[in-house]
Amino acid sequence: MKVLGIDTSTALLSAAVLDDGRLVAECARESTQSGDRRPGRSNHAEGLIPVIDEALRRAETDFSSLSLVGVAVGPGSFTGLRIGISTAKGLVYGSDVQVLGVRTLEAAAYRVPVGDGATFICPMIDARKGEVYGALYRRAGTAFECLVEDSLAAPEDLARQVDSLAAGPCVFVGTGAQAYADVIARCTEGRGRVTGGADCPSIAFAVARIAEERFRSAPAAAEPLTPHYIRPPDAVASLPARK
Repeated sequence: MKVLGIDTSTALLSAAVLDDGRLVAECARESTQSGDRRPGRSNHAEGLIPVIDEALRRAETDFSSLSLVGVAVGPGSFTGLRIGISTAKGLVYGSDVQVLGVRTLEAAAYRVPVGDGATFICPMIDARKGEVYGALYRRAGTAFECLVEDSLAAPEDLARQVDSLAAGPCVFVGTGAQAYADVIARCTEGRGRVTGGADCPSIAFAVARIAEERFRSAPAAAEPLTPHYIRPPDAVASLPARK
């Protein structure tokens, strides 16, 4: 069974191909607008298809050989999530290939290798505006238990909450962990270990693995193919209240 995983939650686009649970290819690429190198200024629409094509090429396969596509549904970049989900839907349209959604923070926690030794994992995505998207998971072998559901919070508040719940050292991973490493160190009194994730497989790999597991066991339990924003889009948040 071949599975394609896609992640467009942040400016780092990634795609991965699994063959019966084994990672055979992955490709990750920073997606930025031409001439604009500012962080977060991404151009997912132009970058995603080349990343997918490269992953398939490295796997020496093509889309027709796939059984399943997994796509990260958020939280993360509003534009990125919409493009990732619509691309996944477009790829499978008119084919027998199935598509399943996977929450980004769950996949971010899942990608931390078992050999890392981490029991508690806090994935954090920089949400801008001085906030982060975060969650907390406890890992026992290959099983995960969610202790803090996906939330939007000030990094100080999340770090303190995690420190109070984690009965042992915790690994903080992701763009939010990188952006607020000093806050995490202060709020956990050094008990929190921050990793940017460069030593971990891509989020797309974890998306593909989770999607495959759920497809084999209970596909109906997968996330719906709609963006999991948490924070309302600015255009919605700024609308005046109806009278």
